[in-house]
Amino acid sequence: MGTMNKDELRREALRRRDAIPPEERVVRSAAICSAVVDDESFLSARAVHVYLPFGTEVDIRPLIDVAWGMGKEVGLMRVMEDGGIAHHEIDSGTSYRKGSLGIMEPIEAEPFDLDRCDLVIVPIVAADEEGNRLGYGKGYYDQFLAQHPRPAIGVCFDEQIFDHIPSDEGDIVLDAIYTDRRVIVPEED
Repeated sequence: MGTMNKDELRREALRRRDAIPPEERVVRSAAICSAVVDDESFLSARAVHVYLPFGTEVDIRPLIDVAWGMGKEVGLMRVMEDGGIAHHEIDSGTSYRKGSLGIMEPIEAEPFDLDRCDLVIVPIVAADEEGNRLGYGKGYYDQFLAQHPRPAIGVCFDEQIFDHIPSDEGDIVLDAIYTDRRVIVPEED
């Protein structure tokens, strides 16, 4: 296939992800969740930063339920109208509305205490075995993790792993990537 640029990789990865049948996505998402919740960084985390699944993303709601069940605080990112980022704490009683990007966002949620946040679960469009990740290209997670460095685990379906993702200076490297088939832990340099 030759080398693809970021936009081509993004398109190909989303095409592959969208091609997974919905019922299979549910089963494979659950497998990813049960693997992540056994990870030491999840078990020991006081608070976990998550995302709400959008479109055909890995559905991490089972993992969110486990986190609440273990008494962990759970937070998520909200992109403001002006492009800034806010972090909100969510619980099982939180209500949501569709935001400007079509993503569900919490209504009247408390600020999330990032000082207690020991782990970030990151959605992935495409990634490679070196822990490089492609998101949707807006750079929100790169920005967030550059400002608040802490362990970050990416989750995606195995089809979204490529040989090589071109990375720029501002791109963060994930500590681990969980797919429905394996755990990728990039080698430390």
